[in-house]
This record gives sequence, C-alpha cells and structure tokens, in this order.
Amino acid sequence: MLEGRKPLAVFQDTYPVEWLAEMLVRFDPFVRSGRLVRRIIDTPFTEAERARFPKFERWRRAFFALPGEEWRIDAYLLASKVSAKTGWNEALERMEGSLLGYENWQNDWWVERRARRREAGIRRENE
Repeated sequence: MLEGRKPLAVFQDTYPVEWLAEMLVRFDPFVRSGRLVRRIIDTPFTEAERARFPKFERWRRAFFALPGEEWRIDAYLLASKVSAKTGWNEALERMEGSLLGYENWQNDWWVERRARRREAGIRRENE
C-alpha cells in the first residue's frame, strides 16, 4: 500500500484479539501522517455467534485505504450487504478483488482456484 500499488486492505476477526490489535498499532504512524486512511467498523454478534464465540464481544473490521480511495471502503461494505442477502458468489468475489486492487487476470486466477478447491472438496465428500 505504501508503494501505491494496493489501494485497500481489510482485516477482520472477532474482537478483542491480539493479532488485530497489533496490526492496527503497526499502521498508526501511516494513518497519523496521512499516508493511509483508517476506518474501523464493529458489528455486534448475532445470538448464534455469541453462543459460538463466548470469549469475544463482536466482529471488528479494519479498513485501510490510500487517500482518495476511501470510496472503496463504502463499496466493500455494500458488497458485504449484498452478500448477506444473496450469498457470496463469483461476481462479488471479483468485485472484492477489484476493490482490493487486483487486476482482472489475478481475479480470474483466484476465482478459478477457488472453484477447483470447492469441486475437489465436493468430490471428497461424495467418496
């Protein structure tokens, strides 16, 4: 990101977790200097998630964008909202990759790789 090749980075996990707190601290100097923009979004657990993760409080997503690329955060959040209604799919996968700064050929490779892994997993389950 600091080289200007990647416009957006996203980190997500349950909160609080040590690795995420450490990651946020590493980015602090770049946020303070204006080289990166940070947005943190906390989302409460559903009842099922609360039962599954009793030691944690909520989900935390940390977004880092290059200045002028903050729109990617909003677009990423919109894609997340859409996926909650429709389920995750190839179009959303490609959108996520594009928002993160990957080129079309990289998104093609990733989508194909995921499809092969999913297919291999289905074959293993049926054997």
